[in-house]
This record gives sequence, structure tokens and C-alpha cells, in this order.
Amino acid sequence: MKNNKTKYISIILLCIIITIFFSIGLDDQQPVEELDIISGLGADLIIKNNKVAEHIVPMSIYLFESENKINSTLKTGTAKTKGETRQNRQLSNDKQNILGLEKVFIISEEQAHYGLQDWTDILFRNPYLNDTAYVAVCKGEASDILSTNIKGYPSSSDFIGGLIKNSIFYNFFSDKYRVMNLFLSIGSEGYNPVLPYIEITNKGITITGMALFNGNKMISKINVGELRAMNIMRENNVKGMFTIQKSTCKYTNYYATSKRKVHCTKEDNKYKFTINISLEGDLITDTLYKNLQNNPKKVEEFSTKMSEDIKKECTNFINKMKYTYKVDCLELGKFAAAKYGRHMEKDWNSVVCNSEIDVNVKVKLNKIGRGDY
Repeated sequence: MKNNKTKYISIILLCIIITIFFSIGLDDQQPVEELDIISGLGADLIIKNNKVAEHIVPMSIYLFESENKINSTLKTGTAKTKGETRQNRQLSNDKQNILGLEKVFIISEEQAHYGLQDWTDILFRNPYLNDTAYVAVCKGEASDILSTNIKGYPSSSDFIGGLIKNSIFYNFFSDKYRVMNLFLSIGSEGYNPVLPYIEITNKGITITGMALFNGNKMISKINVGELRAMNIMRENNVKGMFTIQKSTCKYTNYYATSKRKVHCTKEDNKYKFTINISLEGDLITDTLYKNLQNNPKKVEEFSTKMSEDIKKECTNFINKMKYTYKVDCLELGKFAAAKYGRHMEKDWNSVVCNSEIDVNVKVKLNKIGRGDY
């Protein structure tokens, strides 16, 4: 345990040394204890009379203590613009800030609803930014998330980075919630970003849904049940689990990889989208179907039932997307733009939400484990 901890700290220190080398050059080298190594950044707002009164940018900073210990502290800048927060923060800071090792960028929900244009602009112009860091929207203030102490981690940023990185296994999340992906999706035709939504619960910092965006502004949050349906229609080659359940003791868990293909046609200036989803996977638990390994009809029954249930969830989400959210969170507009022409000044959110969208689901069962118990 001690060796693993020492190895982990050594890796962090090595990364820091490399970052410092390329950030400030040979002539300006300083001891690591005299630098503020940033592990995470946040974006908060103070709203007064329905207007932005002040911008708040909290930074989670590594603290290097004796006996190879690393903790973190929060340093905050407050000003009328994002850029001026640097001036404000430096007035009470005795060290130089070093970017390049940040794990996450946390955006408060209030900032997300206000818009990300100024926030993404200041990040894009910084050449030292780690554009592979993850981005998430949080309930409440980003400073509260970044200042949370989590046992076993030098900072909450390290924990959140791992949380988002490993979300890909069971809920059809992608690995595209990074700064670079946000830059591309906000500036590209037919794209709308979505970001993990986190909050502090009785379990600690938890992903509780997804934030939906129209361009650079958040328009709504969806829950975990809805995000599974959205993700299998939005993303390709993602993993997750679905369940068929008849009672407390009678259910089947199916763990699969989802592949998605989108076809777009146009007739009389009316678009039609067909989303074909194929899932291949294994049974995790099965107390509902008996003797699947010896009964092809039961396997077919399972596949048909699972396909119908998934298609129903997807159809329900499509209807909610079209009539409630009214934004193309499946990014179908990018397929239409690629096929029929870009820069046609079309509102792809309106086009997609007024189009016919069909979903076809095909389920394949690969393995059933060691059989029935």
C-alpha cells in the first residue's frame, strides 16, 4: 500500500516537473514548493437583478507537504470579467500559477445556463491549457465541488477526473467530455454538447444526469434513466446495461456494447432520420429465463423482448427531445449537413425536431455465463 502511494506521488511529481520545464523554460525554473500547480478549475457567477455582477474562478491547488504528502487548497479570483479574476487572485497569492496538469473543469449550473462563450474563449486562447481535461456541470457552486475533501485523493479534481473517465463502462457514456471536444462541438454545424452533471449527495460527489446544451447554453438536465437512452442513440461503440424485470426476484441484466448507424434522407425539403442500433453482449444475472443455453426459442424471446424495451425507451426520449427540450441532443443535424450541404443557414435544432425519426434495435446475446443456478 505504501509502495503504491509512493509510486503515485512520484508520477505526479514527474508530470509536474515536465510541465514546469515546458511552461516556464530553463531560465525561469523554480522549486515546486514556490509554484501553484493547478489540479482543477471552476466557473461560478454572482447574479444581481438578472445580470451578471461578478465572475468567480476557483482553482484547486496542490499542496506539497512533508513526508511525501500531497493535499490541496482552493484559491479564488472574483472580478467583473473572467480575465480580471487573475488580477484579483494574484493580489493575495504569493506563488505563480502553472497550468498543464489540471484534471477537470467544473462549471456551475448558473454559469452553464448563462452560456460558455466567454469561458471557452479564455481557455482556448491559453496555450498552456490541458485540453484533454474533463468538463462537467455541477449543481450549486463549482467552488464547493472543488473544495470537497475525498479520502485517498490529493484533491477532488483527481477523484472527479477518475469518475468521468470510468463512467464509460455501465451507462453508455462516451469519453468525449473533454475541453477539446467542447471547443469542437460548440463551433461546429449540427452539433450540440452534452456534459456529465455532478452534485454532492449522501454518497459523495456523484454523476446524477447529463446537462443538455443548445450551442453554448445549457437548456436542461436529464436524469440517469434518460441519459442511457440518449447515449445509445447519440454515441457509437459504448457500453452499458439494460434490464428486463417482471418482479423483485424475476429479472435479467444484459451487459452490451452498442453500435449506432444513422441514415438521413430528404424528400420535398423534409428530412427523415433512421437510427439503427445493434447491441452485442452477455447476461450478468438471469432469474427470468430458464435453460437459455439449451433453448434457442428462449434466446429469441429474450432478444425480442429486450429489443422492444430498448426501442420503447429510445422512442420516449425522442418524443421528449422533440416536444420538451426542442434541441437536437442526438446530433442528427451533423449527418444531414454532411450529406446535403453545410453553411445553409439552417436551424438544425428546428429541422431535426420537426423531422421523422425512427429507431431500429437489434439485440444479440453472446454469452450466458456458466448457465443456470
